[in-house]
Parts: sequence; C-alpha cells; structure tokens
Amino acid sequence: MERFSMPLSKAGANQGSRTQSRYLHWLRRLLVVAALFVMLTGAVAYYVSWHLIYPARTPVTKTPALYHLKYDSIRFPSRVDHLHLSGWLLPPAIASDKIVIQAHGYRQNRSADAPALPLAAALHRAGYAVLMFDFRGEGQSPGHEVTVGLFEQRDLLGAIDYARSLGYRHIGIIGYSMGATTALEAAARDPAVGATVADSPIANFYRYLRVHMPHWTHLPDWPFTVETLWEMRAFNDLNARLIDPERSLRNFGQRPVLLIAGTADTTVPMSNSESLAAVLQHDRNAHLWIVNGAAHVGAYTKVPQQYVRRVLDFFNRYL
Repeated sequence: MERFSMPLSKAGANQGSRTQSRYLHWLRRLLVVAALFVMLTGAVAYYVSWHLIYPARTPVTKTPALYHLKYDSIRFPSRVDHLHLSGWLLPPAIASDKIVIQAHGYRQNRSADAPALPLAAALHRAGYAVLMFDFRGEGQSPGHEVTVGLFEQRDLLGAIDYARSLGYRHIGIIGYSMGATTALEAAARDPAVGATVADSPIANFYRYLRVHMPHWTHLPDWPFTVETLWEMRAFNDLNARLIDPERSLRNFGQRPVLLIAGTADTTVPMSNSESLAAVLQHDRNAHLWIVNGAAHVGAYTKVPQQYVRRVLDFFNRYL
C-alpha cells in the first residue's frame, strides 16, 4: 500500500497561509472596532460641540431703566458681514465725546454680566456715553453660532464704527470673559480704541481648550478634547488657534490696558491674565488687578465699590 505524504515545503506554506489569514482576520476586527470607536466618540463630541457653539440664548430681562437711566434701542451692522446687531445707547449726562462700549460674556447678553448695568450707571454719571449690545447668536441679535471671540470681533469692531459715526472720538471698551478676550483682539486691530478693560480674559484660546475643554464638555479629556477641537474647525470653521490675544498684544504698543482677574476663578484661571500681563510688562500703561477670592467675572461681586472706582479711574486717566 502506497502512502502519500505532503512535501514539507507545501505543508509549511499552508500553515503560513493559515497564520496570515488569522492575522488579517483579527486586523480587520481591530479596524472595525477602531472605526466604531471613532464614530461613536466622534458623534458624542459633535453633539457636545454643537451645543457649545449653538447655546441657548439668555433672554434680556433687565434694562437700564432699573437704574433710572434713559436709553435708546439701537441697531448697527457688524464689520465685514454686516449683521444688524441689537443694543442700547445711553447718552452721557453732560455733553461729551467719550464713550465706553461694553462686551458681554459667553452665554450672556448686554445686561446679564454682574457689572454691566451698575457700571453703565456709574459711567453715565461720570459723563460717558455707554453702548451695550448683544453679540451675534446671543440676546436679541441675529445669527446662530457663538465662536467665543472669532467672529464676535466683527461685532465689536462694528460697535466701534457705530460709535465713531455718532461723533464719539474717545472710545473705551470693557469686556467680560468672552467679551474681554474679544475686546483685546478688537483693540489690537483698531487704533480708535483709546483704552481697554479686560475682566477675566483668555490668553490663548487653543491652549486654554486643550487644558479646560472637559470643564465645558463634562467629558474625559481623551479622546474628546482632540475630537471636539477638530470637529469645531472642520464643521463650523471655528479655528481656536486664531483667537490669541497673547499674540495680538505683542504689537499693542503703549496702549492703555487694565486686566482684571480673580484668584478663585476656576473657569478662566488668573494665569491667563498673568500671561497677558507678562507680554505687556514693558508697557507703562498696562495694569493687572488681581482680586483675592473672586470667581469668574467675580471681582465686581466681591468688591463692587472698588471695582467701579478702579474702572472709572482708568477711563478718566486714559480717555
């Protein structure tokens, strides 16, 4: 009886083929799992980023009438894309060519930030006109996306244009949080701004989000921070790297700036203001005021009389 045996070379080849097949099988499974993971986490990141960029509006419920102030309801176009923004103009108590523009924070509106109305009243009494308005997508202004200072710069620059069209020649800005970040960027771009107060600004938005994104998303840092940043840029054209007051202030010259920060701010830590102050360390007109125990945009709440006095003294000195 003749026995048949497979040549060793052919047996080895078959065994190698089976090994390779198993390897490819597990590789395909791994790729499928990885793809499902990216799709699932990407969908979660997109859902969260959508709500960050399209936040619910905070209704405007308080007006300057709360402080017995006269005001006019106004509309003016943003610079570049000409969105007609909604706001108020408080004429000065006495004839003046000085005006202070207020820039509100994220998820706020023209009167929602704690210092907004009481400071407007103090500025009015001191002889300043005050312009308060809603950024795009917030309050009563048109638009949907909130870009935390990227396109909001157009709105603030439009407010500057509007103030100049009314004959105001000495223009100051005070901004809170997102408005503070936007104020620094807009002032760097427009020399018409004579003095800027930035209460709780972000120094570099991309660097800030790389560290603090979980504060806003309530998701683990990995993989959601990187995915959210990528999706914001890919789907909403929100490039966080373009919001960089730290870079903008390097060409600020000897422009007057007052930075305000609180030691208890966990939303935008005071290290942001300290970084900006470091850029301006050779500017004799730059000032940093740190309020012990103050939370985010909380300096007014902590020391209201001192806050109003410091801001008024700053504008009185430089406008």
